[in-house]
Amino acid sequence: MSALEVEDVGFSYGARRALDGVGFSVPAGHFCALLGPNGAGKSTLIALLSRLYDLQQGDIRVAGHSLRKQPRLALRQLGVVFQQSTLDLDLSVEQNLRYHAALHGMPRQLAAARIDEELARQNLGERRRDPVR
Repeated sequence: MSALEVEDVGFSYGARRALDGVGFSVPAGHFCALLGPNGAGKSTLIALLSRLYDLQQGDIRVAGHSLRKQPRLALRQLGVVFQQSTLDLDLSVEQNLRYHAALHGMPRQLAAARIDEELARQNLGERRRDPVR
């Protein structure tokens, strides 16, 4: 089974086509790098892979799970470390954590329990409602 399969993925920002029929496969146990000039679609592909953007065309499968059909199962197999901070500085600590849990398909009750647990572990429970800024 492939760790990652990208099949006929296309994406447009209005009239501007960012990705057109992109496809590749990464076998389990291997890694790949996305290289290309500014505007080549690297960030768009990562945004699609992490579900920051919805797929417009094609499919992406993570460990055999379709992001289109089984997003929760696919996202559970995925870890992403963004180059820039993905925190919303105007949201509270807890709101940011809830947002990211939802992005990864974590059920609300489980997210609430994990957030409580981690805030306590980091001694940040009393700061949960503070803005990240």
